[in-house]
Order: sequence, then C-alpha cells, then structure tokens
Amino acid sequence: MYTNQSKVILLIADISGYTKFMLANRSTISKSHKIIIELIDTIIKHIKLPLEVVKIEGDAVFLFAIKGKDEEEWEALRKNIGERLITFFDVFTQKITELRDSILCEGDVCNIIEILKLKVIVHTGYAELVKIGDFTELSGIDVILVHRLLKNSVQEKEYILMTESACAEIMFPKIICIETGIEKYDDIGEVRTFIYYHK
Repeated sequence: MYTNQSKVILLIADISGYTKFMLANRSTISKSHKIIIELIDTIIKHIKLPLEVVKIEGDAVFLFAIKGKDEEEWEALRKNIGERLITFFDVFTQKITELRDSILCEGDVCNIIEILKLKVIVHTGYAELVKIGDFTELSGIDVILVHRLLKNSVQEKEYILMTESACAEIMFPKIICIETGIEKYDDIGEVRTFIYYHK
C-alpha cells in the first residue's frame, strides 16, 4: 500500500430519477438494472479518457484526473474535459432514445424512462491516492466535498455544478450561460458554485 497527494480534477456523474425508476419496475428489476448499466457504460465511455474511473457508486460514476508536471498536457486535459462536459447531456439523451427502442424496453419497463436525467458535479483540489493491490482509492477533504455537493439546492434535474476552483480550471469550447450559487454544509461551511443548466 502507498499514498501520494496530488492535484486532481474530480467528477461525479449521477443518474437522477434512479430510485423512482427502479421502484416503478419492481416486477422487471433485471431489465431495469440492465438499462441503468447501459447508461453508466455510456457515461464511462464518453468521459473516461482523459479521466479515470475511481468507482461506480450505485447510480453514479466517480472519476478523476491527476495534474502532472507538463503544463501543456494539463491545458489539453482541461479543454478535453470542457468539450466532453458540454456534449454529455446529448450523449445521455441519445442513449435513452436508443434504449427506448431496444429489446430491453419491451413491455412496461420504459414507461417512465424519461425521468432518468444526468447531473454532473465537478471540483478541483487535492486528493490522497491510496493504492491497495490493484485498486486506487481517493481520500481527502476535496473528495468529501465533491460527494457532499451531490446533495445540493439545485431544483433542475439536468445540470453541471462546479465549484469555484473547477470553474476556473475547466476550459469550455464556447461561452456558456452559468448561474452562481451558494451551498452550505454544517462541517464544511459555504461553497460557492457555478451551475450550467442543460436546456
């Protein structure tokens, strides 16, 4: 086992509506689960490179990228992530459409598939990388923070929520409309946020 603290980009892509979808399909739970797996696989394929998957957390995927010493490489990474974030929702919606027309949606399984939406949380900071055998775990205050931000005051179902540090780092390919906000957590305090809503 070894540890190493590094500057990182942390990203959690979370499927909202998951619980309601699964509960509505108790009699076809196997097919419902396969639909969620297909959506998670789509998320991973879209954003995995340049990001690495830390783990799948139920209906969410936790990913990260480490800042190396090469500034040009870091700039390319920030641009790549910005480009992929903007197209994330289109890719997710396209997959929902494909699934609706697939054999997995036979019967009533997909009656409420449209409730499945995507929200993305992005934060930059520092994390301790702990290698245990073939597994890499991330720990630290910034890892806690990105997970806390999953529970936020945003009312919309599809959005990218970034911390101030993430908003400063991510390079989007075009000007996007971003709303500012504040999230408050008892043990962390106030966190300034920047939200992009998918329309």
